[in-house]
Amino acid sequence: MSEIIKTEAIVLRKINFGDSSRIALFYSKDFGKISGIIKGARSSKSKIGSMVDTINLLQLVLYKKDAREVQLISEVDLIKHFSHIKDDYQKLKYATAIIELLTTMTSENEHNIKLFDGTVRILTLLDSSDENPQLLFVKYFFFFLKEIGYEFQIEHCNVCGKKIQLGDQASYNYETGLICAECRADRLTNFNFTEELFELLICLNSKRNNIKYSEKDLDLIMIMLEKFLMYQLHEFKGLKAFNLN
Repeated sequence: MSEIIKTEAIVLRKINFGDSSRIALFYSKDFGKISGIIKGARSSKSKIGSMVDTINLLQLVLYKKDAREVQLISEVDLIKHFSHIKDDYQKLKYATAIIELLTTMTSENEHNIKLFDGTVRILTLLDSSDENPQLLFVKYFFFFLKEIGYEFQIEHCNVCGKKIQLGDQASYNYETGLICAECRADRLTNFNFTEELFELLICLNSKRNNIKYSEKDLDLIMIMLEKFLMYQLHEFKGLKAFNLN
C-alpha cells in the first residue's frame, strides 16, 4: 500500500519519460536519494515541469511504496531555485560538483538529515554570498566526506599516534593517512605539507571564518581530497564537473 508523504528534496537529475512525463532523481530530507515520476510534467499546461530542474530545492508530495523503485509524485512546490548560481559559471561549476557527489556517492533510500541540511546551506551560501565558491566547495567536501564515513583525519600521526600541531612537518599517504616527520622517513608520501598548507587544511576542516588562503593551495587541497576519495572508493573516478570546458 502506498503512503502519502511530504518531504523537501534537491533535484539531482531529470530525464524525459514517455510522451509527457518526467523522471527525476532527488536527494530528499527524509529518505535520502530517491527517484520519482511526475506524470504530465512536460505538458504545456503543467506548472510542475519547470520546477523540476537540477539544483532546485522543492517540496514534494509523493505516494511512497517501499517495494517500488520509482515513486509517484503528485505535487511539487518550489522552495528555492538558486538563480544566482545558475547565472554564474564559477558558482554553477561548484554547485554541479556538489550535485555530482550526492548523485554518485550516496545510496538509495539512506537518509541523512545533517547531509541534506548542510547541502542546502552550502547551496544557499553559493547563491547569496560573495565568498569564493571554490573555498565554499572545499569546506563542503570535508563535511561530505565525514558524513559518508570517510573523514579526512588531520590531528594525529596514523603510525605512532603523535598529535600533529601547527609548525610541525607533516605528510600524507593515501594508504596510511597523516604521517609525522619522524614516521615519514622510510615511507612513501603523496603530499608533503608546507606550514601554510597544513594551517589551511586545519582551518578548512573546522568552522573557522576569515580563512587566509592562496588559489594554488586551494587547488592542491581539492586535488588531494579527490585522490583521497578515489583511493578509498575505487568506483569513484574523480569529479566530472571540473573536466568541463
